[in-house]
Amino acid sequence: MKTRGLILSLVVAVLTPGAIHAQSTTKPNPETATTKLGSITGRILSDGQAVPNASITVNRISDTTTAVRYVPTNDNGEFEAKGLDAGIYRLSVAAPGYVSALTGSEQEMYYRVGDSATLTMRKGGVITGRVLGADDEPVVAVRVRAIRIRDENGKSAITGEVNPDRLTDDRGIYRVFGLRPGVYVVSAGGSGSIGFDVNGFDHDAPIYAPSSPRDTAAEISIASGEEKTVDIHYRSEAGHALSGRVSAPTSPNAPWISIYLARLMNGTADVRMSASQNSSGKGFEFLGLADGDYLLWAQYSAAAGETLVSDARRITIKGADIAGIELVAKPLATVAGEFVLVPSNAEPCQEKRRPSFAEMVVGLRRNPRTSTKDVLEVPSYGGGQATADNSGKFIARNLRPGQYDVYVQFFSRHWYLQSIARPETGRSKEIQMNDLARTGLMLKSGEAVSGLRVTLAEGGATFSGNVQTRESQPLPPRLNVYIVPADKDKSDDVMRYFSNRADADGSFAFEQIPPGHYWAIVKIATDDEENKSVRSPDAAEFRAKLRREAELEKAEFELTPCQNLTGHKLLVK
Repeated sequence: MKTRGLILSLVVAVLTPGAIHAQSTTKPNPETATTKLGSITGRILSDGQAVPNASITVNRISDTTTAVRYVPTNDNGEFEAKGLDAGIYRLSVAAPGYVSALTGSEQEMYYRVGDSATLTMRKGGVITGRVLGADDEPVVAVRVRAIRIRDENGKSAITGEVNPDRLTDDRGIYRVFGLRPGVYVVSAGGSGSIGFDVNGFDHDAPIYAPSSPRDTAAEISIASGEEKTVDIHYRSEAGHALSGRVSAPTSPNAPWISIYLARLMNGTADVRMSASQNSSGKGFEFLGLADGDYLLWAQYSAAAGETLVSDARRITIKGADIAGIELVAKPLATVAGEFVLVPSNAEPCQEKRRPSFAEMVVGLRRNPRTSTKDVLEVPSYGGGQATADNSGKFIARNLRPGQYDVYVQFFSRHWYLQSIARPETGRSKEIQMNDLARTGLMLKSGEAVSGLRVTLAEGGATFSGNVQTRESQPLPPRLNVYIVPADKDKSDDVMRYFSNRADADGSFAFEQIPPGHYWAIVKIATDDEENKSVRSPDAAEFRAKLRREAELEKAEFELTPCQNLTGHKLLVK
């Protein structure tokens, strides 16, 4: 029996892979006014059954003053978060052995006071097995990690999730449960994903199943609820140490600075671990590193919700320890602006609900295909959101350099997004504004952008109906309904392009549409179109193609201010 005792152990809380946003099947009611303290209620289900021992995290977006709420479910999977102020909230759910049922949509679901949500989860996968030494004796108390390298759709899993470690028991058996579907590699030894505990195998280089370095590790596919047995034949191979120090212009608001290290495979980060440095500046150290290429960076939170991040450094380890690495944490970019409301005098719009500033979200989604040379290559900080204060002003923080798409969400169906703009460099605000909805926004490291103006206008219309086939044929799957402007002078206005997935019965619905002439078209979504935002700045060719196809279909309609156009029939070829 091969055993190396635990030298030091600290108890730490680790989020399981299931502790992220779960799929919601209930959309918020856009006409429900929320001005007083209230509740958000809902249920947590898996295959239609209540999920036991689930916990809901209720977090108000871009609010660093309101405490995060943690709400348990009852035996029926029901929960209620009480005493909430008006605003926009994000719901996350965690349950032992379960993972969230992700939809793959880039559109995050937000909730308001008075909403009810059904969050769905599914059973996580399991990888278990034994770790045996050269003499086939069990290896006891060695760390084992299951690292997801690709998701269930084959895409690289570089979302920054840190997989928890599991120690083998006295039989050399390990069991990692609650795994998200995807492709995994499994390793034993090394310092683990979180560098607080100290273990007798920390100085060894990780050995991957079946008995390999990372380059030739076996890849294990895990489906929802599936269990697989993966044994590892362990051999002691000396690893190397990487150490250094982080410096920063301002003091952290917590006593620890986080340092992250990601192993690179073909230029992609697929194994990630972390260490810490005390704010006194005594430095950090990673142990048990195999030869290879790594990405190293540091980050910490400062005052007022600001996060500082160092430039990422590529480190190559080859046969020796590396010491004296210096990382300098720097502020990320911020974007500030205001909402402007333009009311309508149209008779159908009278007494319609006015949108609340507290329930408006400005989001910035980083486009990985267009970036500046100084882009941080870290698998996090892909975007940000901000809500407005009582005067309509907002500020989005912690944005790394790169090209961003700007989007807006609000909750009044008879208003619409008219424009997203900022002053042009060297011109006054009154003279010229850039159309950020069409061009996007380029941010530099540490840049503070101000003067954004998000204009919402009253008069938004709704449009709903059904998709039908000729001669009553069955509807094909993955039907997307698109709305494009029919007026030629509006062809470049990205705010007049809409897309939505038709339900299984062919029904579809749109809201917040500007008055005007439109064409509608139904398409069977290709894989490329499935993940393409029709309003993205880099989708200009896609919009032009849609408009040409819609013009040939001649499914034209007109919307007037605050009109509810229902029962529209669209044909799919």
